[in-house]
Amino acid sequence: MNKVKRVLFICLGNTARSPAAEYLARYYAERNITDLIFSSAGFINAFSYMQRESQEYLNSKKINHSDFQPQLITLSLLESQDLILTMEKSHSKDIISRYRNIPNIEKKTYTLKEFNGKSQDLDIIDPYYTSTEKYKEVLKTIDDYVKKAIQKIIDEKAS
Repeated sequence: MNKVKRVLFICLGNTARSPAAEYLARYYAERNITDLIFSSAGFINAFSYMQRESQEYLNSKKINHSDFQPQLITLSLLESQDLILTMEKSHSKDIISRYRNIPNIEKKTYTLKEFNGKSQDLDIIDPYYTSTEKYKEVLKTIDDYVKKAIQKIIDEKAS
């Protein structure tokens, strides 16, 4: 794990959860002066922009996200990653199943919660069809787990 440099966050449409995770990760990594590189992607092309609630959450933390462009998962994108963090267990299973020819794909693909040591309740639900309060709760959960993940990566690089 101490060779992690490139981290990819994945959700279904790359417009709500994974972009928030990507920019939160950049924020926490920059505060720790690391050389980590973050991106995000989705299984489907849902929208051409980040969801308003995710933008507002990042804005509240003064995190610039103006360069965000959603992207789809591709073989080359997955091959270039050292760590792949998904929002749902089904996402991890799909990636491992569809891209099993990528060396060590099963050893570098986890849910965000799983990477942080959780063994149950591994999904971070898609907030798109939920209430504003639930959406904020989901973003706070992502924020908490991203912060822990970045610290874990930094600590493992230092050891």
